[in-house]
This record gives sequence, structure tokens and C-alpha cells, in this order.
Amino acid sequence: MAYAGETYGRKSFREAVFERENLAETPQEDLSSLNGVRLLIVTLIGIGYASTMAVGPGSLEWLNTFGYDPSLYGIQVLFFLSGWLAWRSVETGRSLRAFIATRARNVLPWVALYTGLVAAVLYPVLCDHDAPVMHSTVGLVLYVAKTVTLVQPGQPMPGALDGALYACNLQGTIWTLRWGAIAYAAFLVLHALKMRSCWLFLGLLVMTVAAHVGVNGWADMTGSDRLDPLVPGLRVAMAFLAGVSARQFAQALPQSAKTWGLLATALIAAAAIHYYFIPWTYAIELIATAGWCALAMAFLKARLSVLTDWPNLVLPLYLGTWPAAQTWLFFVPEIDVPVLVVASLTTSWGLALAFSSLVTLAAQPFHRGVQAA
Repeated sequence: MAYAGETYGRKSFREAVFERENLAETPQEDLSSLNGVRLLIVTLIGIGYASTMAVGPGSLEWLNTFGYDPSLYGIQVLFFLSGWLAWRSVETGRSLRAFIATRARNVLPWVALYTGLVAAVLYPVLCDHDAPVMHSTVGLVLYVAKTVTLVQPGQPMPGALDGALYACNLQGTIWTLRWGAIAYAAFLVLHALKMRSCWLFLGLLVMTVAAHVGVNGWADMTGSDRLDPLVPGLRVAMAFLAGVSARQFAQALPQSAKTWGLLATALIAAAAIHYYFIPWTYAIELIATAGWCALAMAFLKARLSVLTDWPNLVLPLYLGTWPAAQTWLFFVPEIDVPVLVVASLTTSWGLALAFSSLVTLAAQPFHRGVQAA
């Protein structure tokens, strides 16, 4: 098997790919920057969300690029990295049971913690006790259960923030976790059925891209929003499958941060040219997203000291930004947008660091000293 920097000798690329499909081993990568890169992405998502919280859903987020919000790009880049890591994990020989257990251990406790705090602390504080419809104790228990199990995450909470622009929504970012669970479940089913061909996943990627463009094009032509619920799923599915395919064809992709950076620059420049000089099409989103994914890979490969060896604060930061922004806006309704952005990120970062520190402290073994008589 060829490793990074090696060649395939006399084998064609096609032969090398098919040989790799039957091998469990994979080159060991330095992923010390992974958490840092993902935290940077989540911070940009938080900036985008908080920048519109006081303005409304129809407004453009800060750092909007080529007509698309940074939260949309950021979520797709996160799903791209998830697909990359999913294939990396299973090709090392990890069992499906271990894979599922790791995902559940990394995700569910954080979802339970933040959802419990929203239900037990924020909702009683932010709700209007005179509202015609409010969650009862049973309703809050059901809310927590449906959110933690990802059956209906981030559902409205009646009686809370009824007059806010994002009314009743205290966990607006959490909707993506259900799509992530669906993506992982489908991936694991295919893997369990030994449907692991790189050409299969590449074909699924092409089909998903075509479906995304087709659904949006149909909606534009007909003016109907009937298929709108499919769009978020298709977007993240494209990104996830792109990550899986990128990992499978890793030998044919750039191996250095510099080359990934050049690729990212070329793709983002192509998206800019399309946006400013060519009639608008959905290719702008596809090219720009590919560019941001390439930029994330460049940062991952560069192993910058500022991004290395960060603790895994990704999920608590992701889950905390939206409730923090809604809480600040509730108590200080006249707050300026820049102040709201800074306050929301400061709060969510502080909570993530505090909870992570407590988890680390709780995991440390406790040894009671025995004093001499």
C-alpha cells in the first residue's frame, strides 16, 4: 500500500485504488490540529448565528460570502470532516460497535447536559408564565427525551421568547445533530453490508449533488416550498459523502498544506468569478463549499501551533452559542449586534471551557492519602 509521499510504482491509479479497498491499514496522520480547526469553524458559525439573532431570520449573517451565510458553509465543512474521519476510522479496522460507542460517548452526554440546562434553568427564566401555552413538567421531560435521543431536536418551546424574532427556539443549532446521526447510520449500514467501494460513494455523491441542484431548481421554477425540508439534508449529505470520497481517494489528493491552500484559493476565486461575472447558478455554492473544505484541510495539514492540542470543546461550544445569544437578547433587548456577538461567544466559550474542565477533573483518579500514625 502506498503511503503519503510514496508512488504507486508501475500500478495505475485505478489498480492502486482497488488494492486499497481490500486493506484495513491506513497511514497514520497527525490530527493534533483537528480540534483547533473545528473550533475555528464553530466560532465562525456562532458569529453568523449571533449576528442575526437581533435582526431576524431573513437577514444576512456577518461574513456572508457569495450569497451564502458562514453558518451554512461551516456546517457543511464540519460534515465534510466527519465523513473524512468516518472512513478513516473504519479503514483502520475499528469495529462498528466501537465506532457507535465512541460516537454516543462523545455526543450524547453533551447534548443531555445542555438540553437539561435549557429545560431546567433557561426555560423557567425566559418563559412567560401567563402565556396561553406552556410546557408542563411532563412536557419538559418529553422535550429533553426527544432532544437527547435526536428524535425531534431543537423543537419550539411554547411560552418562551414568544415575541422574539426566533420565537420559542432555545436550541437552534442542534437540528444538525439528527442529520449527523442519519448520515452515520447510513454509512455504517453500507459498511456492514460490505458496500465499501470508493466508486459507490463517489456515485452517491454525484447523485446527491444532482438531487440538491434539481430540488432547488424545481422550487425556483414552480415557486413551491413543498420540497424545502429536503434541502438541509441534501446539503449535509453532499458534504459528508464528499468527505468519505476524499478520504478514499486521499492518495490522489494534495498531501501538503501548501497544495491544499492553493487548491482552496483557486476554488474560492472560481466561486467569486462565477458570483460577480457569470449569471447565478447553484454551482457557486458547490464550488465555494469545496473551497472552504480545502481550506480546512490546509489548516489541518499545516499543524499551526495556535490550532494544535486543543481539548475537544467542539460540541459544547456548538450547543452553547444559540442559547447564550437568546439569553443576552432577552435580558438586554436593546443590545447592539456587535456587542451581542462578542457577549454570546464569550459566554459560550466560557461555558465550554468550564464544563470541559469539570469533566476532566471528574475523570481524574482520586487517591486518598494515608497519614502515618
